[in-house]
Amino acid sequence: MLFLQFFWFLIFSFTFCRSEICTAENCLLPSCQCPVSNANPTTFDVIELPQFVLLTFVGNLNKNVLDPIRSILNTTYRNPNKCPISSTFFIHDLHTEYCLVQRLFDNHHEIAMTASSNKCPLTNCYNENDWVRWTNEDWQHEIEQQRINIVHQAQIDQSHIKGFRVPHLQIDQNRHLDLLQKFQFHYDSSMLFKASKLMWPFTLNYPVNFTNCVNCDTWAKPYEALWQFPLHEWNYPKANTSCRALSDSSCLPTDKPHTADLLYNFLMHNFRRHSSLSIGRRAPFNIQIDLTWLSQNKQTRLQALIRFIEFITKSPDHRYVYFVSIEKALEWFKYPRVLNEMRDFWPFNCNDKIYGYNSVCSGTNSNDDEQEDKEEISRIESLKSGNKTNQTETENIDRQAEKLFPSGIAIHATWIFVVLIIGVYIYDKYFTKK
Repeated sequence: MLFLQFFWFLIFSFTFCRSEICTAENCLLPSCQCPVSNANPTTFDVIELPQFVLLTFVGNLNKNVLDPIRSILNTTYRNPNKCPISSTFFIHDLHTEYCLVQRLFDNHHEIAMTASSNKCPLTNCYNENDWVRWTNEDWQHEIEQQRINIVHQAQIDQSHIKGFRVPHLQIDQNRHLDLLQKFQFHYDSSMLFKASKLMWPFTLNYPVNFTNCVNCDTWAKPYEALWQFPLHEWNYPKANTSCRALSDSSCLPTDKPHTADLLYNFLMHNFRRHSSLSIGRRAPFNIQIDLTWLSQNKQTRLQALIRFIEFITKSPDHRYVYFVSIEKALEWFKYPRVLNEMRDFWPFNCNDKIYGYNSVCSGTNSNDDEQEDKEEISRIESLKSGNKTNQTETENIDRQAEKLFPSGIAIHATWIFVVLIIGVYIYDKYFTKK
């Protein structure tokens, strides 16, 4: 009887009392990274680290914003490895033209997603007449439906859809994280941290201290190997207030016109904070660009963004800065490289890739314009997969291995076995009647 009680005690301790503190011993790359702020989580010297600028677009993706997008992502803007800059688009269904989505994907930008309807899940932020707080079923429908939209209307295989951002940065009890794990997403980019805490990307394997997170919900459970690419509040030089995004003007001076020069200085100030060797220690600079905001004052806002990108990419003093999609940056965080190894880092290569934005999307979805026969759709999908059968199989094996070995299963099994042997010996020696 005592032996059985001791056995169940060990099982309980393994299941519920494992270390809840993320450390370098129990959290290993490529599937686990502890959260750190204002610090360098790698073993490299800070001066050897690349500085990532993550341009992430969200909003109504249609022909009204095609020209600004082409201007920002002009292929003349190149990273230090001579490849064009890349970005990430979080796509919803509202007013989206999927032929443009496909063209962005063909130009080697990442297509991620947000909820299909782009409505507010937690609070009513646009005075929606039919607003109701989302249930678990609503979250599932929104995520499932938008993935279907991208796969069928933009002809992009679902294996390429790796990232998610909650609509309007409204996190509701981490419900979306359960679904991201269920649908095998690789990362989330929804958590907004204070400007004073510049977080590096981390995984959700262990509880996170959300004290400095503006929109986070309470910790519920671990999400193995699911990465978080955090956003940060912005601040203006010598200002006491912070704002949630580039499009939020609440921290900008009220006594000055919001010119292109002011917005450019705003961008540069926050970039320097992230890239500082003493403050951000080259923490990734995640810029969320609201396409509706960009389209409302194209001349001023577009000019500031282009000036910022052009200055960084053309400056010999910034040869450590890479404008890349989150998908590409994620590979670096899994398998870090020092700066002098970046030119040969395979996720950033662009050999024999063709870039161009020659065709303009029509005002309607491609599926509405004409009905393609099934054989043609199948042919396009096979071309999209790009003869990557072996690579896909390898990625699946690697992903399973990433979850198994860094999780410490072998270590836990060993110490449980040892403790059981000791327990049986003690029980047999002192408690068994001779």
